[in-house]
Amino acid sequence: MVWAWQLRLSPRPRRRTANTSQESFITSGNAALYETVSKPGGLWAIKEMHYVENPVVKAGLSGPPLHIHLRQDEYFKVEQGTLGIITDGVEHVLTNDDAVLFIPAGTRHRFWSHKSASENLVFSAWAYPCKDRDHIIDVNFLRNAVGYLADCEKNGLQPSLFQLTLFFHNASSLLSPEICDWMPIWLLIWIHIAGAWIAETMLGYERCYPEYTK
Repeated sequence: MVWAWQLRLSPRPRRRTANTSQESFITSGNAALYETVSKPGGLWAIKEMHYVENPVVKAGLSGPPLHIHLRQDEYFKVEQGTLGIITDGVEHVLTNDDAVLFIPAGTRHRFWSHKSASENLVFSAWAYPCKDRDHIIDVNFLRNAVGYLADCEKNGLQPSLFQLTLFFHNASSLLSPEICDWMPIWLLIWIHIAGAWIAETMLGYERCYPEYTK
């Protein structure tokens, strides 16, 4: 239950748009389409399409901010278009001619549709390990984060950094904006622990929501 004072202190969407019945779901600003892809052995991948004519994509903002996964490696394979990726300050530009890009756990990274692109960006991304563990990046993390941000946009609300911190903390990941480049990972971890505690205990946010969680 969320109390009135929590809503005043940190507004949130009153109604959440269920996305659990859909194998694909669209991000805020209609910038990108995410499609879940099942792989052998219970594994999964996300196939993303970023629409090159969308203003959010043109601005290089259709991907996530700089972040770190603590317990999982991540992989990217481009099928169409041009993908820009920064890993620990080094920029990569990938097309379908390039091999799978491996990003080890603990790497600061972000990705977007590169400014040189002339067509929609389509790529697959997956994390490993991706099952039989708690507190890792999985499809439900993506559904919760994308669903929450889209509902904030629909309701004209600024997304809460505390809610986003709680999502990332619950998935053993860290937000690491450029202003925090100087921070060691151990300090970022403690900041996320504190932020997640405030989000859940004081502000009444949740780690996941039934409307977004499959």
